[in-house]
Amino acid sequence: MKQRVAAMPPAARMQFLDGLDPDTLEMISREEWFWVARPEQIPPEGDWSICLMLAGRGFGKTRSGAEWIVERTIKHPLDSSGFPTERLIMAFNISDAVASCAEGPSGVLRVLQRMGYTPAEQNRRVEDPSKRYAFVKSPKPYVRLLETGAVIHFTGATIDAARSKNLADVWLDEPIKWAAPEETWREGIRPALRADIPGDKPRALVTTTPKPIILLKTWVSDPEKWKVTIIRGSTFDNMINLSEDAVEELRQTYEGTALGRQELYGELLDDVTGALFSWGAIHNHRVAIGPDKVAHRTVGVDPGLTGNEDGDEMGIVVMCRDREDHMYVIADETTKLAGRDAALYAWRVFEQYQCDTLVFEDNLGKVWMKDVFTDAFRELQRAGVFPSEIITPPLVPEFSKIGKKLRAQPVAMRYSQGRVHHIGTFDKLETQMLTFDPLSTKESPDRLDAMVHAARHLMSGERKRSRVLSPLGREVPSLGYAPMGRIETLGDYGIR
Repeated sequence: MKQRVAAMPPAARMQFLDGLDPDTLEMISREEWFWVARPEQIPPEGDWSICLMLAGRGFGKTRSGAEWIVERTIKHPLDSSGFPTERLIMAFNISDAVASCAEGPSGVLRVLQRMGYTPAEQNRRVEDPSKRYAFVKSPKPYVRLLETGAVIHFTGATIDAARSKNLADVWLDEPIKWAAPEETWREGIRPALRADIPGDKPRALVTTTPKPIILLKTWVSDPEKWKVTIIRGSTFDNMINLSEDAVEELRQTYEGTALGRQELYGELLDDVTGALFSWGAIHNHRVAIGPDKVAHRTVGVDPGLTGNEDGDEMGIVVMCRDREDHMYVIADETTKLAGRDAALYAWRVFEQYQCDTLVFEDNLGKVWMKDVFTDAFRELQRAGVFPSEIITPPLVPEFSKIGKKLRAQPVAMRYSQGRVHHIGTFDKLETQMLTFDPLSTKESPDRLDAMVHAARHLMSGERKRSRVLSPLGREVPSLGYAPMGRIETLGDYGIR
């Protein structure tokens, strides 16, 4: 509104201001949000459950989030039982939540102070003693409005952060940076959004620069189903509040590129430029159950390069091929274990899903893994997990003399042909698939590599239709995959 009034002719502007009451003029002098906000920065009225604010850098997303959650806390301080409501702000980590969303120039504390709220520890007299708040930073940061007891918690993005809470609202900041956004929403946040608010319902505001992660793609693909309202905006919508030099540098860096459509204009791209896999190729061929008849089942493993506790995750992905040469991703059992424990875990995944082979990368830097896998197999033989008469473990080394892109291209082609199906959703794996650009990224896509190893092995056997027994002497299964529950501890197989 401020920009619109400023654009009026001087006479019209004075006439408009002269018609306002003193209270409104006083709020304008404080630069209240209704006065300075652009219309697209304010979530709309309506029956939405999720407001998804997809906007470029510098749009003003943090200010929108802070203003919204403070306004909701003041407007709905008590639930239907009369208890103070609680809300949650979740960012990438707790430092981001406090430094940006709480204490930053556009954060919650700044909003409260502009509204006339005073810190509880401040001893001077205030005009309205009821407008006090307490801000606690340790051990778990929160803001409490002392008059009503309503609380706003600050946390990093973990699945358990919202557990045991009865939330009225949440503000989720930059979920594209989180380790497991889909799981965190589905298993942590969504079940906690359950407070009974008189005359309203719990809501989620999501402020983020868009990237094609599974959570955002799911919401955008069917907003009616998930009750999502979408706000889109660009960096240039907020130019009046940004440094001209910064805007020009961003323009020179990103203008005219696909990444610029994402970073500047807030566009959720279907595919990352240079990425091998597309959302449509994965999502359009997703299935709920596996094939009736399985020709071969394998587990692909991508060991961490160093094999130490500080290295990458060990990618472990289970796949199968049916008799029509379609492949299915059954499970993602990727683990942070290393060395012997990781090898034992991989073999237990092998046994749990009744696989025929274990495929692993055997590059120059990982030749040690063959001995580790063999020793782990022998250990499980002595524990009675595998038959003692098996002389050669069913290991299949994947010698990768070519780059990651060339290695993954045949698998990506199978996806585009609709010949690879995911049984359900695998958030972390699919995010790696959609965002991995083999020409520019330096990150090791452990889950993606494990899937590619498994898929290439299955593809190599597409014409081998005469197999009757598996390498362990098992009869070839006639029915599809039946889940047997997740693995919990190494002790389940007598390994200590």
